[in-house]
Amino acid sequence: MAAISPEYQLGSPQEHIPACEKHNFKIDMTCEDCDEFICSQCAKTDHKDHDWKDISTAGNLRRGELKKTLSKVKEEDVTEIDKNIRKASKQMEDNKKCCDSEVFKLQKQFDAIISKLADINKNYIKKLSDNLERKNAEVSENILNLERRKKRVMDLVKFLDENDSTMSDYSLIDNTRNLSNLLSNMDFYLEKGDYSERYKSGDISEGLLESMMGQTFDLDDFIVIETGSFQYGEKSIIFIEAINEDTCFLRGLNLDHIELVNRMNEKGTKISISVSDVCVTDNGDVYATDYNNCIIVSLPPSGSVSTVFSTAPLVPLGICQSTEGGLLVSLRDTESERYQLDSSRRRLVRHVTLNGDVICEYEFQEDGQTRLFTVPWRVKQSTNTDICVVNWTSESTGELMILSFTGSLKLVYRGQKLEKKFKPTDVAFDSHCNIIVSDTFNSKIHLLSPDGEFMKYVVTENGITYPVSMSFYKPTLWVGTYDGLVKLFQFN
Repeated sequence: MAAISPEYQLGSPQEHIPACEKHNFKIDMTCEDCDEFICSQCAKTDHKDHDWKDISTAGNLRRGELKKTLSKVKEEDVTEIDKNIRKASKQMEDNKKCCDSEVFKLQKQFDAIISKLADINKNYIKKLSDNLERKNAEVSENILNLERRKKRVMDLVKFLDENDSTMSDYSLIDNTRNLSNLLSNMDFYLEKGDYSERYKSGDISEGLLESMMGQTFDLDDFIVIETGSFQYGEKSIIFIEAINEDTCFLRGLNLDHIELVNRMNEKGTKISISVSDVCVTDNGDVYATDYNNCIIVSLPPSGSVSTVFSTAPLVPLGICQSTEGGLLVSLRDTESERYQLDSSRRRLVRHVTLNGDVICEYEFQEDGQTRLFTVPWRVKQSTNTDICVVNWTSESTGELMILSFTGSLKLVYRGQKLEKKFKPTDVAFDSHCNIIVSDTFNSKIHLLSPDGEFMKYVVTENGITYPVSMSFYKPTLWVGTYDGLVKLFQFN
């Protein structure tokens, strides 16, 4: 290996040429492929098939191009550096804004907890105060009773004192008995007047408090590693559904069948049917949307297809298992243009039993009039019961809609800092209910929090090009692309 010259010092255009560290020959050549100085022996051995020249020749060539090179550096490269400096400065400003936003959310949570604690404290104080008021009211009543008894005692004493000599024996005995009764059981009035409400302190658990406050996490800790890939034809992968860690169902564009394929690209069962989407339930049953015949079909391991129920006259698009039992199916009518709607058209997500009985429908917002969807292309439900719908709004635009299971619209996600228009094509969830969204036009995979807040791009164009379909089978994300490539990523 040839010696590398020390960094060129400004103001010292002449430099001592060192000897090759490996061969101890004078360095008199340069390898253009490796961009390093070498000796003649290096050129015959380690660099024999490379583009190398003697230093004098290479120097003359560079000297001839120097003015052109320096002009480009001054006009283009330095400008690009300035542009990146401005971007970096903007990045610092954005980082500050992001930090302030996160601190605001933290403070909001803290204030909410303090407010709730204040309410609890207020309620406890009220209970203690109410008990005091009730008990003191009882004591006040007892005081009145005692004062009335005292008056009766004093009256009876006076009567006995004044009439002792003239009183009959019967009357004496009767009045002294009354006096004894009045003087007996005097503590009765005090027994139930004691303050009875007590406070018992609870354990102050740091873990519980941290759980209430939430947590901070570093998005850089979300690591996605490519673990494999294979080519499945040359057309877009319409859908991909993993059934275990090694195998998936998938279908390529314009193919009249779906197929089981493992991560080694070994083909399995092939089923002749054109379907838009497939889902695998927790117990391994496979259901698919047959859009040509407007039916939901079952796909047993044998490969035979059986009709489960009809969705006619509506066309089924996406399908998934519901966490509440049954299936969620996204549907559209066929009577109108895909993106042109009027009041008679239907675009919805339907929750059905495995027999097709309708449990509920998600079609309008809470006002009962505003449509939720234009084309509900895909539907998936998180284990936190939220429903995510990939809603296409035009040929080039779309959005991700997050609904509660009760049907209220929680959030609409339309992308974050994108160069091209946002049209999501699929959605999945990781094991922490984070939302994963494929963005074909921008060659990105977005990671959102369970609430739909953008966190980061977990895969960009450097890792994948034009992602179309996805399936998450922990810890692996399967991604099918526009050009038929299937990639597997491990979420850490």
